Amino acid sequence: MSDSSSSDSNRPDKSVVVVLGATGSVGAALVRRLIFTGHSVMAGVRDLSKAEALVAETGCSVQRVEANEGGTVEACVQAAADQLGEVWGIVNCIGSVLLKPAHLTSDDEWQQTLTVNLSSSFAAVRAAARVMRAHGGAVVLCSSAAAQIGLANHEAIAAAKAGIIGLTLSAAATYAGRGIRVNAVAPGLVRSEMTRRLWESADAAAMSAQMHALGRLGEPEEVARAIAFLLDPDNSWITGQTLGVDGGLGSVLTRMKVWRTPRQSPGNRMPCCQTPCETGFDAHQLAAALWTFAAKQMAAR
Repeated sequence: MSDSSSSDSNRPDKSVVVVLGATGSVGAALVRRLIFTGHSVMAGVRDLSKAEALVAETGCSVQRVEANEGGTVEACVQAAADQLGEVWGIVNCIGSVLLKPAHLTSDDEWQQTLTVNLSSSFAAVRAAARVMRAHGGAVVLCSSAAAQIGLANHEAIAAAKAGIIGLTLSAAATYAGRGIRVNAVAPGLVRSEMTRRLWESADAAAMSAQMHALGRLGEPEEVARAIAFLLDPDNSWITGQTLGVDGGLGSVLTRMKVWRTPRQSPGNRMPCCQTPCETGFDAHQLAAALWTFAAKQMAAR
């Protein structure tokens, strides 16, 4: 347990945590982990019907939350306090993905991206400050590796996720004196329902995996474990941090392995499942081309 000088030292071992965006892949994985370790969880969801299976599986409480209605976030947090007891943790897993260059992004798409990702995070911090000021606690927000490295066609989502990093830093400074820790995670490409179109084909998954130094995509449970780590009062000397859970995507530039038959020239780098060779081709260049194609496919649907 933490040192007695930390406000987290007063936190019960099995505390109340609010998880916003709980029906997403990462949010649901986090709810399961928290319930399994004995915590009480209020799941904030947009569609109550989609939460039925999660409620049946875990026994978590549930409250409707709409990303573009900040008052619903505060109502969810207050409901948790009223029904379950003092809230010691708030996690915002609400998010979206928009892969478009700036010149093809409409005003509505831009505003929606900011609302879903950044405004929901601001509402979570505001709600946390109002319910945790007396006893402290932990807030974890979800940024992205796309906010830390330049990826083509990510202008809107990268801006929103970068805003979350700034919000994390400022809120951590503002509320440290109240014993409220504020941190964020920045995942790479995770096999979630939200990103399915970027990895559901074998070729797309293989190319995207090569962007990551560890050579694979992430799993929702891995991000959930990192969030649980930041919530844990045993880690009460951590605040204002953005933890990359990204296989190296946001910080490590890696060379790619490409495949060619013996008859192919080194310049012809089409995948063909034969002899591996190392090239100087930048992984992020190929990924940008791949994600440009994926963005066009998503826009066409």
